[in-house]
Amino acid sequence: MNYLSKNKNNIQKQILQWYELNGRKNLPWKTSNIYKIWISEIMLQQTQVKTVIPYYNRFINKYPDINALYNSSLDNILEMWSGLGYYRRAENIHKTASIVKHEYNGLFPTKFKDIIKLPGIGRTTASAILTFSRTARLPILDGNIKRLFARYFFLNTNLTIREQENLLWKISEDLLPIKNSDNFCQALMDLGSLICTKNDPKCSFCPIRNNCKSKLKQNFTIRIHKPKLKKDQKRVYSLFITNKQNCVYLERINFKNLWKGLFSSPLFTNHQQMLIWMKENKLENNLQQDKYNIEHNLSHIKFIFTVYFCQINTNKNITENREYWYNLSNIKCAIPKFQDKIINLYREKYG
Repeated sequence: MNYLSKNKNNIQKQILQWYELNGRKNLPWKTSNIYKIWISEIMLQQTQVKTVIPYYNRFINKYPDINALYNSSLDNILEMWSGLGYYRRAENIHKTASIVKHEYNGLFPTKFKDIIKLPGIGRTTASAILTFSRTARLPILDGNIKRLFARYFFLNTNLTIREQENLLWKISEDLLPIKNSDNFCQALMDLGSLICTKNDPKCSFCPIRNNCKSKLKQNFTIRIHKPKLKKDQKRVYSLFITNKQNCVYLERINFKNLWKGLFSSPLFTNHQQMLIWMKENKLENNLQQDKYNIEHNLSHIKFIFTVYFCQINTNKNITENREYWYNLSNIKCAIPKFQDKIINLYREKYG
């Protein structure tokens, strides 16, 4: 079925006109600098624009080019990333900096076949990097664009996941204009993000509403197949240890290949394991009786952290090494979001 037929030119024109008036043209990564676009595209994976902006600005201020990034340690990069989530992205950025330095003489590659081989980069990210840097003219297909196309063309749900994905890419390729392809791709993402939203599409503001099949049918159900993921639930025990100097004990996480390289309070898979560790470190008499549960969701796992608090008078039972003790008012290491939640709980309960 030809989904575009005679409407192609009109769709392109209407979308580009809308972008000129309403598009997000002042985002900090609106530049032709391919390095900065790469950083922004990695940060934008699974993360909203408004969340990314402050992280991106801080990151670029500290690492303005690939050489600055290459010369940094993974720990420092993770610290800059702390709170943004999906920390494997930071690890991939660190790996990529090394690859670019050694295999491309410190110059970020400009060919699709090279970019797509880099860690953490798939077809959409590679296309976005090249299109927005005006290095190549390539279609993009992120989640917002998929939703926009699925509604506009009222896609057939009888298609398999692979068939539907291929069709969406074909539409994106066919619809891409010869000129202003970068603005057009950004416009599609903006329309999906700002107008054709998941739960409350603002059809009256959409430039292509008159020919939108979902609007004509008044059926806005998102007709995109997604693999169904069963979310496991796991309980973890966390021991939050503080001293009288308002410092907290944090150690590098070594837990089921999650949060690699980050720091947290000691974590245990069961209560007995925690008690044994406390006894070995002569902390069993310092444990507060109260315990608290904190939920933390990842894409595939729901964690329930059972948190215990422990205050000690001296550090020597655990370690006096300062690298493990961090002032609660200025924690200078990379911690995951669940640790932020635990710290906030401690402040709420104990000031």
